[in-house]
Amino acid sequence: MGTTYKEAIFCGNMAGKLTQFTNATGLTYVDITTADANGPARIDSLAVSTDDVVAAVLALKLSDGTSAYPLSNMALTRPVKNAVNNGAITFAWAATTITRSAGSFLADGFKVGDMPIVTGCPDTANNLDGTKAITTLTDTVMTISTASMTTRAACYGVAIIALADTVAVTNLLAAANMAPFVGTDAAGNMFLELPQGWKLQAALLAAPTSGKTMNVQARWGAYAGA
Repeated sequence: MGTTYKEAIFCGNMAGKLTQFTNATGLTYVDITTADANGPARIDSLAVSTDDVVAAVLALKLSDGTSAYPLSNMALTRPVKNAVNNGAITFAWAATTITRSAGSFLADGFKVGDMPIVTGCPDTANNLDGTKAITTLTDTVMTISTASMTTRAACYGVAIIALADTVAVTNLLAAANMAPFVGTDAAGNMFLELPQGWKLQAALLAAPTSGKTMNVQARWGAYAGA
């Protein structure tokens, strides 16, 4: 679309739906909205959230009940922050601790309760996936709850210790690759227009990590004055 329309006047009740995808739900398309048999509808809120640190790919399409029309594929992930690498320092591991040779975990923004992600260590047990919390923290020593890491005196130049935001939320109506399908009303509000009887569907092209979820929230209503 990419067109400005006069402000929509919604008629009757607004509808909404929250759809959750998990590693077990498979890659089958499901309905994000229900079909509106009475008249055109506008989706004025369409957002997706994920707590996964690995990108999951969401595919969107429109369906008229007979044919399907792909809209967009989007890779979604939590942004990583507070990353520390050992390019200039060394890390040492014990069963429940990670010790750095210089600098400060506290100054780098880590705190008790955070669940760090560790990548790049040659010992598999030391590569943490963001599910174990920091229980004690000083400038140079990070203690991880329920950890059972492999002792290593030093690891140079490869390991990264980072945090991931708790949940990443993406406004799909504002996504760049949705722009050709999204209109804007006179007040600057974005919407996706559904013809009578149509519905929006979604599927995962790459499943989230086991135990993680992706949630799609939509709100829509019939309107007049388009």
